[in-house]
Amino acid sequence: MSALPSDAAGQHAAASQENEGGVEQVQPGVWRITVPLPFALRWANAYVLRGAGEWCLVDAGLATPPAEAMMLQGLAAVGITPADLSTIVLTHGHPDHIGLAGRFQEASGAPVLMFGPESERMFSVWAQQDMSAIAAVSDFYRKHGMPAEESAQERAAIAATRRLVTIPQQVTPLEEGQEIRLAGKLYRVIWTPGHSDGHICLWREEDGLFIAGDHVLPRISPNIGLYPNCRPDPLGDYLASLEKVRDIPARLALPGHGAPFSDLAGRVQELAAHHAERVEETYQIVRATESSIGVSAYQVAARLFAGRFDSFQNRRFAVGEALAHLEYLCFAGRLVRFEDARQRVGYHIALTLRGQGAAPLVRNSGE
Repeated sequence: MSALPSDAAGQHAAASQENEGGVEQVQPGVWRITVPLPFALRWANAYVLRGAGEWCLVDAGLATPPAEAMMLQGLAAVGITPADLSTIVLTHGHPDHIGLAGRFQEASGAPVLMFGPESERMFSVWAQQDMSAIAAVSDFYRKHGMPAEESAQERAAIAATRRLVTIPQQVTPLEEGQEIRLAGKLYRVIWTPGHSDGHICLWREEDGLFIAGDHVLPRISPNIGLYPNCRPDPLGDYLASLEKVRDIPARLALPGHGAPFSDLAGRVQELAAHHAERVEETYQIVRATESSIGVSAYQVAARLFAGRFDSFQNRRFAVGEALAHLEYLCFAGRLVRFEDARQRVGYHIALTLRGQGAAPLVRNSGE
């Protein structure tokens, strides 16, 4: 999911007007269906591709009654029902992109395509009935300074979200660099970890169509957060993934949220600059507020996202994002992480940098 609209990256003008609920044809054979979300981020996109007598759905919204109704209306507007789908592709495993995938696979028998490791995480987090994964997230937030009464809310939040997704029975795994044919057109799979470990984009070189998912969004910065059992340096991953797609000669980019846009390279540059500023701001917060036990991610998030630290949903995303920036600084050698006997985690300025100015920023891909 994407959240916490970015102050520094939030003013980019989209190439077309936002379509709040409904369907629009963005080019011949390609439609955008915008479905509602019950979150601070109010809309998500799904795309319908048509060609060679086939229909492909890219991403599947949430399985709420309003979202499903809007999705069915959108499919009907292009002349099909879920039963007519030939293929379903999921760019990543967040609930607002997978919600109706299981239901539509059941209706159509269509294969669901997804990056292999991402599908494993989707099953482990969203399909399991036990509470171990939920408990792990709650404990994780508590270790990083979230008050116990708030971290306990995570259990209820994940349990509630599980009811908003229908998981496909089978997933066909995709690999980095793989070429796949969707609705008669050839696409290349581009693995872009950062927003999620197994996020993918799809590149249609034939006419310059770039399906961006949540990797590059036109008006907000995707949430880049550190969570239990994820890759250790999500911000390093994300910056490397931005670099990976920067020079793709995209004519039109189709994002997971917001309107299609044309200047992929320009938007990549804006997002990279935003995170460079956010890294420096994170470092200065630790430098200014460091105590004997270190500064917690919760404390950093409260400063980093002042003014938007006003709901549990925003706070959980803010802490995850603060952690991604703190860990990036640890990989760069500018901060160190410390865990005390009570399993409380704090961050300190690296000893070699105490009393000095900010060290040069080092990019780490997390590989």
